[in-house]
Amino acid sequence: MLKKILVAIDGSPQSSKALDIAIDMAKRFESKLYIVHVIEEQKYMLAINYPPAYPEMVDSLLKNAKELLDEAAKKAMEQGVNAEQLLERGDAASKIIDAADNLCVDMIVMGSRGLRGVTKFLLGSVSERVVKYSKRPVMVIK
Repeated sequence: MLKKILVAIDGSPQSSKALDIAIDMAKRFESKLYIVHVIEEQKYMLAINYPPAYPEMVDSLLKNAKELLDEAAKKAMEQGVNAEQLLERGDAASKIIDAADNLCVDMIVMGSRGLRGVTKFLLGSVSERVVKYSKRPVMVIK
């Protein structure tokens, strides 16, 4: 049924719920769980006023991402779930969809960040874009 599940995490409360649900599903179906985190450097670059700070920012983002993925994988493995970590860089929606396609997963699980107003109008949410453009089933957790 569900042999491979991909869960996207970003450290938000919604992605934490998505991880818990994905772990539960992987346990029930004896699925392989792929845990992906995407670093969207382009969003952070706009906030930097002094270009020499960029390498330190990237190092910090990579360190935080690795810690987030390690904690998520540990949580899955403690519950007997076979989990693999994936760290991507770029546009989150595109990278999540690409990873799902490359791994031939049966389902994508992710949280909804709930963007509002002008930000949502201009960018759309990552979960909305994944639902819209992915060829695979997507479960969005509120």
